[in-house]
Formats: sequence, structure tokens, C-alpha cells
Amino acid sequence: MISKNQQKLIRALGQNKQREKHRMFVIEGSTIINDLLTRNELRADNLVMLTGTAGWIAQSAPLCSAAEVKPAVADKDELKKLTSLVTPPEVLAVVKMPDAALVTPQRESGHILVFDAIRDPGNLGTIIRTADWFGFNKLVCSTDSVDTYNNKVIQSSMGAIVRLQPMYTDLATFIEQAERKKIPVYGTTMDGANLYDAPVRQDGIIVFGNESSGIRTELEGWIRHKIRIPDHPIGGSGTESLNLASSVAVICAELRRRER
Repeated sequence: MISKNQQKLIRALGQNKQREKHRMFVIEGSTIINDLLTRNELRADNLVMLTGTAGWIAQSAPLCSAAEVKPAVADKDELKKLTSLVTPPEVLAVVKMPDAALVTPQRESGHILVFDAIRDPGNLGTIIRTADWFGFNKLVCSTDSVDTYNNKVIQSSMGAIVRLQPMYTDLATFIEQAERKKIPVYGTTMDGANLYDAPVRQDGIIVFGNESSGIRTELEGWIRHKIRIPDHPIGGSGTESLNLASSVAVICAELRRRER
């Protein structure tokens, strides 16, 4: 059984302030946790606590044994009190936060995906999952973006959050550094050049704007190259814009296609 102190910790980690204080976060659900155990990404060295129903523990015993972790039994009523999900999960894990990723603009370092004021945690989680799929491992967010370890971000990332964590920084300073190093900065806008015709270098920075207002004015002056995803037929779709996470997926796919 899990102790009262452990239950208190899990509930506290629902708050960003407490996550930063303890340097821990919570992952919920058998689909994500089983996948992470299978990949050997939840291990004794990064796992603070793993607790699940007796049924989940019995079914997942080989995975836990291979990862050398020992889950504690919790009944469904306990998990219902601890979960942030509408439907209580069969298992949840408390995981140590990895050291913050440090991303700096460097020549020949591949593409860096930069995000200005992401508000929707579902979007950020899907973006992390998408970037992980396409092998883009450098993500940078403005300091006013949603927290990486928000539970909805974690759920939407489907476990990719363990492999890929965005860095948070002042974007004006970050982009200015890139400009000084002559690293091209591309901005996704509605009036940019057609993505499929535009030349995009392999060491560029791709800036994505806020879901509703786009790239903020003070950053636009640093963006030398504007690109857009064309609708079909051009100008005739009637839809105002693509969802942010969808835009990221399209651009990532196109950049990888060009490498073939």
C-alpha cells in the first residue's frame, strides 16, 4: 500500500510550484507507463514511485521485473483520489525530472523548433510527441508558454516527455543570438513563401506563433524568412488556419522529406 506521505506528494505534484520544488512529475495510465517500461525508460534510477492496482501489477510483472522496479499496490478508490484524469488509471508513476535541456543557436546543429507563447497543453504535448517521432530533439519555448510537466502535456505527449523536454528562455535574446551567428530564422506566417518552394537550410530556426495571435510583434523584426503551409486549392479552403500541432507535423515531415 502507498503511505499517506506518498499520497500527499502525488497530490502536491499537480501544482507547477511543487513540481519545481521536488523536481518530480506524475505520469498516469497503463498505455504510457507500459510503453516506457518496455523501452527501459522507467528505471530504478529515475523512478521515485510506481503504484497500480493488483490486476495491473500481476499483468505487468514481467515488465517491472525487467526494469528492476517494484510497484506498490493501490486500490481503485486510492487512485481515484490521486488522479487528475476523468477516468482513474490502473497505474501511475512519480518520476524524477531530468536536468533541464540546454539549447543554444549553433551553426550545423540541425533545426531548432521555437514556440512563442503556447497556451494549450494538448498542443504542446502533441508537438513534443511529433518532434520526437521525426527526430527533432531541440525545442525552445518562450517563458510564458504552458509548463512542460502539466498533466495534459504529459498525456498528449504519450511518453515522449521522458525523451524530449523543451527549454524555456527569452525568445528575443535567443533569436538575436542566432542572428549574430548568421543562422537563418524562419517564421511560420500566413503571408510567407510556400513551404514546398521555399529554400530552408538545415541549420535554421523555425519559429511558430501563439495559437490565436501568431508570432508576437517584437519577434517579427528578427525573422528574415517567412514560410507558410499552403491550403488546397490555394486560397479556397475557407479555413482560417491549421491547428498549431498540425502545422508542426506538416513542416517536420517536409523537412525530413528533403533530407532523402
